[in-house]
Amino acid sequence: MDKYSNINDSCALITNTDISMSSCLKQAIRKANTIRILAAFIMESGVRLIIDDLKYAINMGARVQILTGYYLGITEPSALYLLKMYLGDSAEIRIFKHKDISFHPKTYIFENEKSSEIYIGSSNISASALEYGVEWNYRIVKDESKGIFTQFYENFDELFYDHSLVLNDEILKNYSLGWKKNKFSQQAFNSNSKNILPSKSLSVAETEEAYQVGNKIKPYGAQIEALYYLELARNEVTKGLVVMATGVGKTYLAAFDSKKYKKILFVAHREEILTQAYNSFKKVMPEKSFGMFKENVKDTDADVIFASVQSIGKPKYLNDNWFKCDYFDYIIFDEMHHIAASSYNAVYNYFKPEFMLGLTATPFRMDNKDIFKYCDDNLIYEINLKEAIERDYLVPFNYYGIYDDTDYSEIDFKNGKYNEKELEKALSTRKRAELVLKYYRIYGQMRAIAFCSSISHANSMTESFVKAGVPSASVHSGDGEFVQERSKAISNLKAGELKVLFVVDIFNEGVDIPDIDTILFLRPTESYSIFLQQLGRGLRKSENKTFVNVLDFIGNYKMAPNLPRLLSGKNPMAMESRSTYNVEYPEGCNVQFDMKLMDLFEELKKNDKLQYRLEAEFFRLKEQLGVRPSRMDLYEGSDLPTREFFKNGYLAFLKQYNELNDEENNWLGTDVEKFLLELEKMNLQKLYKIPVILTFVEGGILHKKASVHDIGEKMMKFYKNPQYAIDMKDEGSKDYLNWSIDKYKKLAIKMPINFINKSSKFFNYDEINKELILEDSIVNMSSKSLVDHVQDIIQYRLHNKCAKLYKNDMEKKEDENN
Repeated sequence: MDKYSNINDSCALITNTDISMSSCLKQAIRKANTIRILAAFIMESGVRLIIDDLKYAINMGARVQILTGYYLGITEPSALYLLKMYLGDSAEIRIFKHKDISFHPKTYIFENEKSSEIYIGSSNISASALEYGVEWNYRIVKDESKGIFTQFYENFDELFYDHSLVLNDEILKNYSLGWKKNKFSQQAFNSNSKNILPSKSLSVAETEEAYQVGNKIKPYGAQIEALYYLELARNEVTKGLVVMATGVGKTYLAAFDSKKYKKILFVAHREEILTQAYNSFKKVMPEKSFGMFKENVKDTDADVIFASVQSIGKPKYLNDNWFKCDYFDYIIFDEMHHIAASSYNAVYNYFKPEFMLGLTATPFRMDNKDIFKYCDDNLIYEINLKEAIERDYLVPFNYYGIYDDTDYSEIDFKNGKYNEKELEKALSTRKRAELVLKYYRIYGQMRAIAFCSSISHANSMTESFVKAGVPSASVHSGDGEFVQERSKAISNLKAGELKVLFVVDIFNEGVDIPDIDTILFLRPTESYSIFLQQLGRGLRKSENKTFVNVLDFIGNYKMAPNLPRLLSGKNPMAMESRSTYNVEYPEGCNVQFDMKLMDLFEELKKNDKLQYRLEAEFFRLKEQLGVRPSRMDLYEGSDLPTREFFKNGYLAFLKQYNELNDEENNWLGTDVEKFLLELEKMNLQKLYKIPVILTFVEGGILHKKASVHDIGEKMMKFYKNPQYAIDMKDEGSKDYLNWSIDKYKKLAIKMPINFINKSSKFFNYDEINKELILEDSIVNMSSKSLVDHVQDIIQYRLHNKCAKLYKNDMEKKEDENN
């Protein structure tokens, strides 16, 4: 018997009791030649119920038209991405364009050769509305109401063609960027007794299992959006970076995206991450074989290999005897902010996959040396902490900034870090332990994790809590009376046998305990990335919590004034107003700072001179890299504006800290220093001057002259790179890829050569011989070091200018769409 045979062929009331609205729609969709859907709200859960039927109808030649709206912000971007991902251009999807008019219809129109039908009532496209919510919908059959159908057709067409916009990528992206989970939809979203939707009662892993069909598991929310953009990007790029707040599901995303590739490599630096990834990938692609490549296991034949970077990064494994360089079709680097480490670098440089995906939860460059460069500056998708909370992918936090009178000014601070031993001593006092215990008793909940500065500090805090009657344990690599092995401690915490785990950094990444409902920061914030990773340990969803309490014990340490901006999702090192006040925190979150702290922040900011921050950033990067940072290193590795380092020239900045070598010292006060300063400050309206200067350092040596022909060739080659197409968007450059060398030569003379000749003290143009000539005072000082400085400046200027061009282009498109 047909599973839909109990649906009446005549008019019927559908209330989701005897039969569900989704069953009616599924049957009607599969029979129809023309499908018109008018739904005020479309949610991901509803799309999942009918997406296969819509695909079937389209494959059978049906025409599909869907009109929805942004009214009240209830329509989920992920639902629209899901429609576009599965239906592509085969379905016509439009958005009601009048923002100041309510849009609230729910009508489904189906036509075929034999008969047609309309469903009209209260059901939007959501699991609740189509499956089990209290809804009233009425089915009208055309044979019995022919006149009425014409009115429906005409009104639908008027709305669809005259009062809507085609849902293109730009419109959808703009909607997605500003979207927050509507409180009305969130209540409906979280009240589902059947757990069809992801809700506050489900952890991330459990959320994805809620969409499991047989052995298959499906993406949700931000994962759908990221998958859509990854697929788009793959038409143009072979590497990409995805930034996702901890807890949103980066690992599952990688599994979904790599599924169609034959050989996959997942690289991480912690065994816990590998184990969790192994389990996640197995759910997504059960048909594949899986293996591990780590200290005691060396699988090489599996379809998917999960590799410890410490093992696979060794030279003895990076060769044809183990893996050919093109062995893997798809490579994932988890926690991409570690990519600058030599072991990661070795793996990155050896393998040549079809596609490489970098994953990180860390949005700020200052702790992420080079991650953008290693992904060819292809940031495919990003969702930060604030956005993830406001979209209901993570639980909100109650943050309590508690004044701590520990005097950090007495602790030695060098190269961006406090002296570990002195810090440990200052934080391990009885007085401070009592302060922590006092506030834990006020705000602590069932399961807490406390981040300490050292093993000794963790042991000291554990002892204080245990003596006070709070069941606690230390988890670290050292010894101690109350130390427990990690897996046992986690198990005891989940079971309620322990209340607090005192840890030392090892829980920053890769350890998921969704039930954690209290976070204690017992050490100063020295890395914003680590702070966010640690905060993320408590933001994962669990049926045992609706929020997390965060207790941060704050003294007069260097980075304290930036905490309000960090919690708001803003870049704490950005140069715009760094006011502690007027900061917008994620909706649903509560942030309270002791009044003493507000005064402390203001006092610290008075002494927070820009020069100090520049110095601290410089030496932090130097320690991280092991060498003196270049201009590009500063640009890629710091969130401070790079121009501040070069205000008087980079040589002058380096001189302040005795960072110049003998040759560079000899340049001071000469034309060489002035020449480098000129390049650093050279006006760039467009990128034209970049290939001109690069012509003078062709082959790694400094040339005295460059012919117009050579410059034209360099410009032609430069603009063949699609990355620089953004610079050729003006009306006169539309056909630039087909320009001849003569056209580039004319452009070179008219634009960059002309302006360089007029503005530069060191270049002169010989019109007779058609050559651009560099002054002897520079050429005579030619050396590898000087060439390296010139190339460094040009690379920095190029990347910086491209970033601005892309930003301006995006803003222009947004203005046009608005």
